[in-house]
Amino acid sequence: MRTRALIAAVLFAHAACSAGPAPDPGDVEDGVAVPDGKADDFLSLSAYEYVVEGRTTVTVEPEVLAQGEEATAARVRELIGLEQIAVAWFITQYLVAKEHEDSNADYGGFGGMAKAGDYKDVDVTPVGDGVYEFTMRQTLAGRRDLLDKLPITSEADGRAYFDLTVGRPSNAELAQLETNHEWYRNAPWSGWNPDSVSDDKKEVITFAIQRDRDSTDAWFDYRALMADGVLDIDVFFGWDYHSDYHIKHAREVFNWLKNSRGFTAPVASFDDLTRTSGPFTRTIEADGREVTIEIRLHYGKPGSDTDPDTDAGGRQLEDDARAALAKRDVFVYSGHSGPFYGFALANWRRTEEGDLDDSEMSSLELPSKYQIVFAEGCDTYGIGEALRSNPAKPDGTNLDVITTTSFSNAGTAASVKDFISRLTERDSHGRHRPRTIKSLLNDLDGNSYWFHTMYGIHGIDDDPAVHPYANTEAMCDACTANSDCGGPGNMCIHIGDSDGKHCAAACTDDRGCPDGYTCAAVVSASAGGIYSHACVPQTFACE
Repeated sequence: MRTRALIAAVLFAHAACSAGPAPDPGDVEDGVAVPDGKADDFLSLSAYEYVVEGRTTVTVEPEVLAQGEEATAARVRELIGLEQIAVAWFITQYLVAKEHEDSNADYGGFGGMAKAGDYKDVDVTPVGDGVYEFTMRQTLAGRRDLLDKLPITSEADGRAYFDLTVGRPSNAELAQLETNHEWYRNAPWSGWNPDSVSDDKKEVITFAIQRDRDSTDAWFDYRALMADGVLDIDVFFGWDYHSDYHIKHAREVFNWLKNSRGFTAPVASFDDLTRTSGPFTRTIEADGREVTIEIRLHYGKPGSDTDPDTDAGGRQLEDDARAALAKRDVFVYSGHSGPFYGFALANWRRTEEGDLDDSEMSSLELPSKYQIVFAEGCDTYGIGEALRSNPAKPDGTNLDVITTTSFSNAGTAASVKDFISRLTERDSHGRHRPRTIKSLLNDLDGNSYWFHTMYGIHGIDDDPAVHPYANTEAMCDACTANSDCGGPGNMCIHIGDSDGKHCAAACTDDRGCPDGYTCAAVVSASAGGIYSHACVPQTFACE
């Protein structure tokens, strides 16, 4: 099992300079909308997605060729799918960050991994003797400076290329995909290092690589999350062999919810908590109505029905995780993970139960409603595509998945607390305050300390690009204060050269604005600098 990086000891303190938090758009009332190019802003995340393309081959067995064209064509399609999985594995083995104890610690390690399941193949061509050549395309995620780190060559077509030595498992091996017994978990494919493998078991593929299209910022769909008046969140802490962090972090979050976040605990103390204790609860005002927040904590509790050292405990943890994914609004996992692995809920050194791998996620029972999954572990990037391929979430509809593309910090529960804090945050008036997703990702990246976890979100393109609580019907109405315009998603600002101020709705880009409107930067007339964006008329004049 790939492990998350352990923070064994803090040897020095970190300090940083800051201009302080950005103003709350619900409080600032001297905003001015400005066209593009009139003010500068900076927002950075830690990773890009890239598209790689290269050509390789599959070989159809003679006995299948003898069955005719139809059988051969079917086998070619099957083998291409298996080969795509294999190449994704070897790309990931090359790019993924390594730990010192890894057998291939000195191989690659640029920080990144392939998006398993996101494959395309084109131009399938027979070359004789049952060999078929094809062009494969895959998506990967990596550090923003990945193209500077890779041994890149540039060709006349202007694209960047790199050579990668991949393994060549046999057709029989490629078909071994039974959960926990997949071919890539065996030598020489696991811990791949081409220098230690004979030439007949490997080949060199030249890949073209380029950055993929960038997605834009958005909000979680809070109206959908809270449509039934309840926001329910289940948090699972995976078993940890370093220092029992599954217990320590569960205890830390229990006490934090009870003592610092205003939740009513289901039991008096953490030691009394069981899987049937029920949720932490509290109510907040959200979009003008009362909403109940419920948070349940799950972990492997020794001596209980979720004892992580036992088969029965592992099965119970896995069953509870499946049940939570089948009905909760938000599912949180914090624990060990890795490329092509999923959620390690139990002690894998003593039981094969209690794991929920990537390969199972496409067939899980999931609801058609909108959900958020937070996969906080090491190299969980592939989980995003696995869940997006579930029939209940076609192409990621009604689903946001937050994953990592490198190590995450096993020594703290900070990322779990940051995530819950953002989901349940309130403004200065005590109302639920939705923050954009990028602001959350920046918080999460800040927990990585001296390594690059690279948090990212899958499914953001269909999330709201206008504030989920904004009253868009009030846009361009005359106003004197933010409260004149409606909910917390509205602001009262100067627009162009018109007299007085007018209502606008917070946005992240033009796709959230009605026809005839654009998403413009809003600056503070007194403090200076951009503090938000708002939908305003393209003419910068309210008629």
